[in-house]
Amino acid sequence: MRGFVSLVGAGPGDPGLLTLRGRSAIARADTVLYDALIHPAILRHAPPHAEHLFVGKRGDESSTSQDEINHMLLLRASQGRRVARLKGGDALVFGRGAEEAEFLAAHGIAFEVVPGVSAALGATAYAGIPLTHRDHASSVALVTSREGPGKPADASGLRAVAAADTIVIFMGLRRLAADMASLVASGRDPSTPAAVIAAGTHPEQRVVVGTIADIAEGVAAAAIRSPALVVVGDVVGVRERLRWWDGAGLHGRRVLVARAADQSSATVEALVAEGAIPHEVPLIRFVGPTRPEDVAAAIDGLCAGAFDVVAFTSANGVAWTFDALRARGLDARSLGRCAVVAVGPETERALQARGVWPDRVPRDHRGVAVADAISELRGGDLRGCRVLLARAEVAGVELPQRLRDGGATVSDVAVYRTEGPTGEDRARLRALWRDGLDAVLLTSGSVARHLVEVLGDALRPIDPGVVLAAIGPSTADDARAAGLPVHVEAAEHTVDGLLAALRDHYRQGVTAPP
Repeated sequence: MRGFVSLVGAGPGDPGLLTLRGRSAIARADTVLYDALIHPAILRHAPPHAEHLFVGKRGDESSTSQDEINHMLLLRASQGRRVARLKGGDALVFGRGAEEAEFLAAHGIAFEVVPGVSAALGATAYAGIPLTHRDHASSVALVTSREGPGKPADASGLRAVAAADTIVIFMGLRRLAADMASLVASGRDPSTPAAVIAAGTHPEQRVVVGTIADIAEGVAAAAIRSPALVVVGDVVGVRERLRWWDGAGLHGRRVLVARAADQSSATVEALVAEGAIPHEVPLIRFVGPTRPEDVAAAIDGLCAGAFDVVAFTSANGVAWTFDALRARGLDARSLGRCAVVAVGPETERALQARGVWPDRVPRDHRGVAVADAISELRGGDLRGCRVLLARAEVAGVELPQRLRDGGATVSDVAVYRTEGPTGEDRARLRALWRDGLDAVLLTSGSVARHLVEVLGDALRPIDPGVVLAAIGPSTADDARAAGLPVHVEAAEHTVDGLLAALRDHYRQGVTAPP
């Protein structure tokens, strides 16, 4: 039985640019062969059983030869396997995909070609450089600066396309000065705008802008490295108006995400979407409470109608409470006629996901504000009110004390507890701190305390380039109490609000990373 090969253009770098057809081919693959420029996130679309084979090459560095790649495809397809051959950009644009397709066809192997977003389209768009423009360019030429074995270097085709309004040169970094001289010799004005886009569509994207006459000098001064794309033409002048990806904001910022591992994925995805470079090091872990019998007693009380109000001070408290209910075959109906109070938007959303719309969400998203919300529900009189607080094992005493001072009866039940980072995560945090970070997301007081505990003296003094951003006032207070400065505090006390506050901070005149 013959197998099948999908030659997939995986896009220029940003994993979000993978096509749906490409993702489908990867999801059905038994073997994935991938190049050096394939983003690791793209490989996650492969099934668990899939074989992963790296066959990348960079310039003249030693790598898997094309002949070896061809025979790897042939061997696995001959074994009846479905193979996804992932190539950066588009498989048929300077990617040797046509050669691989010809080889497969010659050996009777069925294949398909899945087009991808070429670097010529993706990297230029992310750099804010349109290939065409009614005022500047009505023709585009794509050319490579590297030729196949045996071809002379001056056969690159640059002279033939020198008159095109926009010229995109693939693999042109090494011969940049020579190529620019070739364009001038072909009649191109040395003052024509030119740009080099390195790591296009990646968070590390860098763009150097100049002219044909000086772009090589500018690239050398900036120490630009491959992979890079060269663009020549008046359209380069539009970049400053259309620049959106690598401008001010979070692009290129190295951001520490220290939430628990099972909570960080959405934060990481949001950072990646904004061009940041997230580093995940969980500084807290959530585990079951020390006294599960207290949780069982609280559930019995709920079912017996022993409470008037249930208050949640975190989304974690919601999750652990409902996990405990589910373990006993119960659900939201166990809350009965209790009024429900949530400390803030994330806790509110966690309840709504479980079919509960809270009666009150205080405007001030501090735990102590929950007491005021409960008082409002009771018409300002807390006397005789029976309150169940479902929260962490180590929590502040101000909230239950305020309720009791008002006359309420409070059952303060620990439905979960937090533990610190593992030894491996401690080592990773210390290494990251030494290498340098731009921002740290303080999503809870526990994160702030563990940051101080792990880094110790290495924290002081904190590099002025590091921004500590707190998700809300309670976390900011905890951070300051632990000896940390807080540079940014979210107005909306959610992860989205935290990222928005950090983004605004950088856009208010803080220079972008080099």
